[in-house]
Amino acid sequence: MFFTLTIVLILFLLNACSSRQDVFISGTGEGTISIDVNLDDIVVQYSRDLLGGFSNTETEEIRLFDIHKISYIVSELESVVLTDISSDSPDMLHLELDFQDPGKILDNPEIPGTPDVISFSTSVSGNHIRKKLKLYLSQKNFDTITALAGMKDSEIMETFGPQENPYTEYEYLDLMEFLFEEYESSYRIRSILKSSEIIINLQIDGKIVECYGCTGSGSRAEIRIPLLDIVTLEEPIEVVVEWK
Repeated sequence: MFFTLTIVLILFLLNACSSRQDVFISGTGEGTISIDVNLDDIVVQYSRDLLGGFSNTETEEIRLFDIHKISYIVSELESVVLTDISSDSPDMLHLELDFQDPGKILDNPEIPGTPDVISFSTSVSGNHIRKKLKLYLSQKNFDTITALAGMKDSEIMETFGPQENPYTEYEYLDLMEFLFEEYESSYRIRSILKSSEIIINLQIDGKIVECYGCTGSGSRAEIRIPLLDIVTLEEPIEVVVEWK
């Protein structure tokens, strides 16, 4: 499983953060995932100020990660079981999940013809059974994720998420610099955004024979996706890992 709905929501809602995920997939497609999300200090303060203005709540009392809401979102996903969740500080979130089939996690049959965000398939090649896991995120299927979370028309998504006419990286950095200018220097804001990424350490039960959009050998692959690639989606993001 490359990224769950929960992590996608966190990335787009709060921006300027990094996510590390350790994933194991067995030969039958079942597996586990451990996720750690870390927010930069300026994002914590900005989000607290923004949410405090809406709720008239003291900013220090605001919890950015609502573990009850996240637990509910995950419970609505097919083929996923939440086994652990914690947020010991405002800038951190830890999740552990079990899944049965990565291809069913973001399955959305109500939108025919939309490319799957995550797909998992099995084929026979000679004497070997090959497994393929694919992540594909584009303008065409991004709504699949936001619709599942009830955020398709969210004002936050309209500001921070991909646009119909995609931002260039330069334009997105200018926007974030404007929004965060009271909290940090322009250089620091741009540096945080450019360094923010999703890191996925994938371990499979087999030997990798193809790793597109990633680096891998043996039974392990590393996938690194810059946050700017996700929030702009100037080009589709595609990762393919195939093993036997």
